[in-house]
Amino acid sequence: MIFNTVWFLIFFAGFYLVLHLVPTARLRFLYVLAASAVFHYHFAGPAGIRPIIVMGVVTYFVGLMLPRMPSGTRARSLVFVAGLLVPVLGLVFYKYRELLLGSLATMKDSPALPLAISFFTFEFVHYLTDVQHGSPPIRNPLKFAFFAIFFPSIVSGPIKRFQPFLAQVEDGLARPSLERSLSGATKVLVGFFKKLVVADAAAALVELLERYPSPSRATVVAMMFLLSVRILFDFSGYSDIAIGLGRLIGLELPPNFRFPYAARNISEFWRRWHMSLSSWIRDYVYVPLGGGRTSTPRKALNLAATMFICGLWHGPAWHFGLWGLYHGAGLAVHGLWERSAFGQRIAPHPAARVLGIVVTDVFVAYGWLLFFYPVASVARYSRILLGLPEAP
Repeated sequence: MIFNTVWFLIFFAGFYLVLHLVPTARLRFLYVLAASAVFHYHFAGPAGIRPIIVMGVVTYFVGLMLPRMPSGTRARSLVFVAGLLVPVLGLVFYKYRELLLGSLATMKDSPALPLAISFFTFEFVHYLTDVQHGSPPIRNPLKFAFFAIFFPSIVSGPIKRFQPFLAQVEDGLARPSLERSLSGATKVLVGFFKKLVVADAAAALVELLERYPSPSRATVVAMMFLLSVRILFDFSGYSDIAIGLGRLIGLELPPNFRFPYAARNISEFWRRWHMSLSSWIRDYVYVPLGGGRTSTPRKALNLAATMFICGLWHGPAWHFGLWGLYHGAGLAVHGLWERSAFGQRIAPHPAARVLGIVVTDVFVAYGWLLFFYPVASVARYSRILLGLPEAP
């Protein structure tokens, strides 16, 4: 975690002190932009920033070109697709090259993964897609750079949409109010508590349970519960820190978690979990594939493809993809249930709501096994849960 490194704590303390001494909104904007560049250079290094600069420059200029070309023309579509391919292929090359090449990936010259390339890619794809669909492009290169490398959200999000984010710096960066600063400081402290106290404690307990030579069903259930706690407080803690840092600077980042384990079904869970990611996946993958306004088999296929991509986004390993397919299957089954006469009849019942929360949390908790462990380990834990003998 970058935010709890000594370098970052010293960097932010000095940065924040000087921020309040900068006299004008325009200079504060430039100061935060410069600080973001220093942050990225420190953690990524020259090799890590070069591909991001290429992706950003191409995205910026393609965004300027698109509105100058007639809508609906083949030329505009080709430019748009070419612009998308630069960040997408960059992400594939740096993050998924070894996964796709398999045994050939052990070569010693494999390039280092640039810092936060997944988040850069998602934000650049969102930017070009929205411009292609009619949103005005960012003409000022400094504002584009500000959107791209704003340091609180670089590493783990939340994933920003450029329109509401840049609307906050239309005339420069306003001095943060005392109320917003206190809110930001509180958010940061809560985030650190979530990550360093709750999530790390849950992770330590999981490590202890993993060492059991012959785990029981109760052991695996405890692991599922602790993994549920760890992943929520880890991800939401990091998001809280980023959102709080943004408020301390004077900017609002999008919310990312809204009590996801209180969801009554898997669809509602994804509206509450990592919301900036799930809404991005919906708008820029699921809807372009056809969304839910199609046949039932095609909708299930769209969900499977969308959630497979969502799974792989979390890491270059096939078990992440399987985790995504698992959730895609859950969403498809829930959609069928919701449209069935029986499902519609019992849905309003209070007992059904409580049962829905329990079933959803158990479904999600089992999925975290797929998220954290290779398939062979999940198969072993599944046999223990079902009371089956271990494989020879």
